[in-house]
Amino acid sequence: MDKNSSKTAGLITPSKWSCKGYVDIAEGFKLSNGSDGFSEIIFDYGSAVGGMPILETSNVSGDGAAEIDIIFSETYAGIEKETGDGPFFLFSNAMDTYRVHTQTLEPSEIKTLLQLPFAQRSQRYQRVVLKTPNSSLHISSIGYRLIRPPNPTVNTFSCSNNLLNKIWKDGVRTVDACTVEAEETAEAWEVTESGTRILGQHWAPCRHGTRWGDVKVQFEVKIEKGGASWGVHMVANGLIFCLDLAKRSLAAFEGLSNTNGVFPTMSRGCWDVTPDIALHYWISVTTIATGSTVSVRLNGVEVASISNLDIHPILGGSQNNTGSVAFGGPQGYVSIYRQLQVTDLLGESLYHNELLLADKQRTLADFAVGTNAHSCTIDGAKRDRALFGGDLFVMGRSICYSTANIDAILGSILLLTSHQTSEGYLGNLCPIQAPTHTEMSEPPTYAFYSLSYALLLVVAIKDYWMHSGDNATILSIWPQLEKLMGFVERLVDQRGLVVAPPPLSMDWFPMGGPIFGASGKINIAFYDALMSMSRMCKVANTKDTFSPQAAELKENILAHLWNPIAGIMRMSDTASMVGICQDINAYAITVGVSPTHGTPEPILAAPKGNELPLAFQNLDRWDEKKVVSPYASGFAAEALFERGHGCSAVELIERVWGVMADETNPNYSGGHWEAMKQDGTPITDDTSLMHGWSTWPVFLLPRYLAGVLPQEPGWTRWKVQPVLVGLENVDVSLSTPAGQIGVSLQMQESLGTGSIVLDVPIGSVAEVFPPSQSITGQKGKVTIKIQIPNEEIVHSRAKCEEIDGVPKTSSPISGKPAGGWLGQISVLRLLLKWLS
Repeated sequence: MDKNSSKTAGLITPSKWSCKGYVDIAEGFKLSNGSDGFSEIIFDYGSAVGGMPILETSNVSGDGAAEIDIIFSETYAGIEKETGDGPFFLFSNAMDTYRVHTQTLEPSEIKTLLQLPFAQRSQRYQRVVLKTPNSSLHISSIGYRLIRPPNPTVNTFSCSNNLLNKIWKDGVRTVDACTVEAEETAEAWEVTESGTRILGQHWAPCRHGTRWGDVKVQFEVKIEKGGASWGVHMVANGLIFCLDLAKRSLAAFEGLSNTNGVFPTMSRGCWDVTPDIALHYWISVTTIATGSTVSVRLNGVEVASISNLDIHPILGGSQNNTGSVAFGGPQGYVSIYRQLQVTDLLGESLYHNELLLADKQRTLADFAVGTNAHSCTIDGAKRDRALFGGDLFVMGRSICYSTANIDAILGSILLLTSHQTSEGYLGNLCPIQAPTHTEMSEPPTYAFYSLSYALLLVVAIKDYWMHSGDNATILSIWPQLEKLMGFVERLVDQRGLVVAPPPLSMDWFPMGGPIFGASGKINIAFYDALMSMSRMCKVANTKDTFSPQAAELKENILAHLWNPIAGIMRMSDTASMVGICQDINAYAITVGVSPTHGTPEPILAAPKGNELPLAFQNLDRWDEKKVVSPYASGFAAEALFERGHGCSAVELIERVWGVMADETNPNYSGGHWEAMKQDGTPITDDTSLMHGWSTWPVFLLPRYLAGVLPQEPGWTRWKVQPVLVGLENVDVSLSTPAGQIGVSLQMQESLGTGSIVLDVPIGSVAEVFPPSQSITGQKGKVTIKIQIPNEEIVHSRAKCEEIDGVPKTSSPISGKPAGGWLGQISVLRLLLKWLS
């Protein structure tokens, strides 16, 4: 193995390593154990990488087979744990649920290639532990085979601040890691002529049964290794059974899995399987759920019965003790399942599937375990690899300013909007392997996490339209969007505020639980969604009833949720008057709900000293975790830019994202993290360190520092309104439906001079603020020279300050097409002044 290369023969290989026990690294890596102790190597790839794990051995020796553990982790702390930084049980089978694999290697002097069954999609560290005494293992090669090559960075940003450049590039890397191309995901189940082979992984529920209550579930299973496992009342959590072949036992667990994770698991009993029940052949399994009781029969013999169940679904808001049948299992389980039949207690069929090869496509779709039909975005690269409306709200804009993978935004929109209840609640969470919901029946409940996420999806759709100019998609999904607006209107109380029930009132921090009462986030997101509908309604040739409704909602929000003395937008009408929710306060400013007040900058800016900003302050259970959230800080940075506090916005980005960009940090991933503690370390060992919702700087930096933003769909009209923050230069290049757009800002703020050089495609119009003018598309570049009057020059080496009084409107300057006088010169020079 070439230890000087990070890529060998198409393999991503580690850049450095550390050893314990007896390890010889003269030629490859040779681990040796004596009669006691063990040897191990921790491989460090320098940043988070992903792919199919590959390990090649050239020699395995010992008294018998050698057993090794291969452990994976993004976080530095996680690699020392027996289970790595996993397992991941929440939402999908789009990655390996488990972060440790135990492999048994027979003695051999022949090169042997070992490939693990599932992809590990993001990790920096990999640990190999030789566990067997008196054995040795010679590793000749180790690494990951790429699932796909990285997407190109179509759109670019750079400036004279190297840290901001590093943050932006790491963000683009995160955007790509959290984008999934169509059919990129491997099938998690193997459907064969004799049945469906399921390896121990996340318990996947049947999408048709997420609202089932009393049911009778029957199937046959043949255990090939370890045991068999299934669940009832399952969506994300439910009641799980594990039939262990070696122990001849049946155990029951209430939760997401058979072990504790993000949410605790409760043991509901363990029963011996009597010798008269054969377990080495096909086993007939019958599970009956009646009210608060569930019983299990194996080969017609009752083995287990559980009473007094009261299982509350963590997704979807269905009644307790409801949910679907699911299959998965603890690590190491391998079983084949067939002849699945689900009926109600009167014998009426609810679902039938032989689980044979003829049923392959239906099986993979019904349990969301096949490939992903659409290109789409996901929340995190390593987990949960699921599609969320709240994450798309950020990721969509980040894509438009980086990889320009518009298909991933469109696929996300189509998948989510295909899920809508008959009442109008719009899908806002979906496993990426789930099919679009085309049936007339109610969609699966796993598609519904948060009303605020559903409303943020509407805003993300508007943003997609502005960047793409895709009128056809807006027209096709307009009925769903209108139906959602009607659904939310029915939740408005006598004060004119949206008051959603608790199952709809979750937000980005699930550990805090629902926001009770009139949620500030939901009401502000509703305002933003209404304004987005107002902008898009012309596509559907619909009268704009949305902007008047938004204006009324704004007044009601200010009357009941705004604290005018403290300048705080409250988390809800039941929350503390002085409690600060970072994202809610910031979002209200960005969308123009909160009035001008003297406190926004102190509330939203980076704290004094070197501390990181807390997402929650003085909010009871919310601030107990002391979470630092790049998601919430992104809202804050945008609000600071909008209010003209550009330097404070940049300082906040440097403070929060600078920690992640530090390559000397053992947790450096080359990406943007999900959440942190105030000391700048990941908030938990399983924190996602490549997380799409944290990529705010990818669009904030070009959007505000170059000031470039579409004004009309498809960039037919766009604006340039840079925020000066003491940078000498800012350069942005964007590939848009209108053509290639370029903005190059050169400034010498100490002298009060500078210039903006524009590439304006023919057929588009650029509005520049300041100087106040419109420029039509043409061949060649347009240079606008700037001179700031001396009395307006404000420059400090310690801290830059923004120049106020930027004009908010433009005066069009008539342009002529190429070939006229404007087309005969390549540079237009205008000496203009900043207006006070």
